[in-house]
Amino acid sequence: MGLVGAGDSERHQPHRAALVVIDVQNDFCAPEGSLPHGYGLDLQYVDAMVPRLLRLIESARAAGMPVIFVRTVHDESNDTPAWLGRLGDGADSERTGVTCRTGTWGAEFYRVVPKPGDHVVTKHRFSAFVGTNLSITLTSLGIDSVIFTGVATEVCVESSLRDGLFHDFYVTLVEDCAATYSGCAHEASVQVVGNHFGLVTTAEALMQLWAEQPTTRTA
Repeated sequence: MGLVGAGDSERHQPHRAALVVIDVQNDFCAPEGSLPHGYGLDLQYVDAMVPRLLRLIESARAAGMPVIFVRTVHDESNDTPAWLGRLGDGADSERTGVTCRTGTWGAEFYRVVPKPGDHVVTKHRFSAFVGTNLSITLTSLGIDSVIFTGVATEVCVESSLRDGLFHDFYVTLVEDCAATYSGCAHEASVQVVGNHFGLVTTAEALMQLWAEQPTTRTA
């Protein structure tokens, strides 16, 4: 698996990489959110991950690395029959169409707060590259390497990471700054990414790398 430590990869340097934060929003991460509250999903892994992610975001900003927050928003303008019916007509299909509705508390960011100089991308599907300006934003910033974090590991994070590779970016998953509602699902996704799509690293390895090699990038 493509696990790397501090300083092992040129692609993580602040002058060529961006940190992308996927779907850290109330409906996915807060106890009162539509998925955890409505379907009894286990938040222990999200709760453990978010403090590390907050530290990683601050470290990336301090190093001069672009930070891009991706949020999911759904409403009648993008809820197609195929999207709403993706889980079929059974009980599981009830989840579709209830998360991150436009203008609701559930669509707001959970604990993470974009600051001046950060970027926000709005998506309507699992992948952050589908129907968004993420690719052109990265290219305009001179970025060829994308570091992925967020929720949920095996759904929107992995979908976005795969599409990042298909858009010809180098891709990396920060395994302890991504989370989902099942430890097994997270570990399986980490394994798939490391075996087939990109590198896997940790927050500590990245923060150590950035601290040792400051950059002069300016906004």
